[in-house]
Amino acid sequence: MTPTFVSAHQRATRTLLNEISTGRLRPGEKLNEVNLAERLEVSRNTLREAFVSLEDYGVVVRLPHRGVWVTLPDEELIDEIFRLRSLLEPAVLQWSRGLDIDALHECVQDGQLAREAHDHDAVGDANQRFHAVIVEAAGSTFADEIMTRVLAMMRLLFVHASDEHQEFHYPYVERNEEILKLVESGQREQAAETMREYLEKSRSQLQELLNGPAIPEDSPSAETEVAVDGADEVEEASS
Repeated sequence: MTPTFVSAHQRATRTLLNEISTGRLRPGEKLNEVNLAERLEVSRNTLREAFVSLEDYGVVVRLPHRGVWVTLPDEELIDEIFRLRSLLEPAVLQWSRGLDIDALHECVQDGQLAREAHDHDAVGDANQRFHAVIVEAAGSTFADEIMTRVLAMMRLLFVHASDEHQEFHYPYVERNEEILKLVESGQREQAAETMREYLEKSRSQLQELLNGPAIPEDSPSAETEVAVDGADEVEEASS
């Protein structure tokens, strides 16, 4: 089998996506080009290429003469994310023969322990891993890559939501356990339907929370398009 070539640009993009999906990079955080290039051991030109890809994914915004920030997906992209997940995850639950039950148990148990410890970030981490394990059962590298992008965007949304409601993920610990029990008992169709309802509830809750207070004004988010089109005006207003 011929090894898959991964360019420096692809490696930097994947690393940054992973850091966003695990919460290391948070909404509103400005990305320091010099420090990141040194840490990732890539040239600044390569890093800029990665920033372009990340902007296409909807997880950063680049403003001329100001820099690059981790940002939040807009409402249209949120809807698209949940449409995709509502097709992909229930299908895997219903039809895949490769579900890693042990890994799902570990995610559920980690979520329960984190909730008992009131570790909000760890509850979110366990929830993210639960969904990632489900998609991995599709046995598709394309699905895995898509899910990496999706989880990065979801992490940004969840971090922002948690700022408003720290226990946002707590109810989903039980829902994850419920889905796991359905899978184990052979009720795969019911597990798929439960996941669809779960995702719709999550989408509604996120949109409700995100329609509240935005991230700090000095960190671009929902006004990205206006800021990019009028970079000089934004720069002047912020000085």
